[in-house]
Amino acid sequence: MSTSRTRRRRWPLRLGIAVVIVLLLPVPWLHVVSHDPLGTAWRLNGRLRVNDEVVDPPGRWTWLAVGRPALVGEVLRNLVIPPDPPPVDMRSQSAALTPALAEPAAAAVGLRHAGVEIPLGLLVEVYEPLVEGLPERAVLTELEGIPLTDREAWEQANSELVVLPEVAPGDDEVALGAPGQVSFQTATGGAFVVDRDERGLPYRVVRTLDTAPPTLDARIAFAVTEALPVDWFRELSLGSSHGLMVALTTYAHVAEGDLAAGRHIAGTGGIQGDGAVVAIGGLPAKAEAARRAGADVLFFPASQALLLEDFEAGSMTLVPVATLGEAIGWLVGPTA
Repeated sequence: MSTSRTRRRRWPLRLGIAVVIVLLLPVPWLHVVSHDPLGTAWRLNGRLRVNDEVVDPPGRWTWLAVGRPALVGEVLRNLVIPPDPPPVDMRSQSAALTPALAEPAAAAVGLRHAGVEIPLGLLVEVYEPLVEGLPERAVLTELEGIPLTDREAWEQANSELVVLPEVAPGDDEVALGAPGQVSFQTATGGAFVVDRDERGLPYRVVRTLDTAPPTLDARIAFAVTEALPVDWFRELSLGSSHGLMVALTTYAHVAEGDLAAGRHIAGTGGIQGDGAVVAIGGLPAKAEAARRAGADVLFFPASQALLLEDFEAGSMTLVPVATLGEAIGWLVGPTA
């Protein structure tokens, strides 16, 4: 009898503990970035795998993130008191930002700089149509009759979008001022021909990503997600700000010598197929995370140098770079 009573007394306590645990669990598909975001430093070498080979060059290599997953308790609270800014649902984000595409692309750039022959494709995404009747979001496969197979094809197609000269009303050459048209096809089979102006494509946002061939796989492996029987965590967007470090670490793994030379190398920045380093978000918070982690060197996009103009780096060396080649050159050159 006493044992039965004891069990009855314990179940509310156990239920309460279970509820607390659930409320403290992260919701991995929601991403929180506040007005004063949290920066985090993550070890990259030993966690990056390219075609099942562990990328682990000498030294310590770190990539930087900003924000965190929301907790279940936060999500419930937000239903009553909406936060500002609200969490971002990463399941609805750009395909170009998903690790399944962004990480192999960045690894391919690093391998190409190391002399490995790897062809690159191209993904073109468009958002927020400026003309009624167009899909809200689409992946373009053809523009002006040109298949968008790579960056060169994209540039050729864009060269066809020549802005027509302006013609004043009443001018004899009114035909020159007639609105132009742009034709494109989407991955879902849609074909569109619409009027255009100086904007070219009738979308507010156009995002491109040089893509790796399907035979090249690259991923950052975490023990927790690797142990799960499903792979859907991989499809959640981490953004593309770790592209520079994925490319640099992959290059360092393939190239001969010790590029780190005993230093802790941290960095952030997107990467294009030609090695150009592009701007990212949350740079000051990421720089603080690198400093807290004890990084000796911080690579970041040169186009954002003003954001760190007043940053107190301490013993950490700030290195703005415009290309992957500049980062490699800094590590192997006389500066090192």
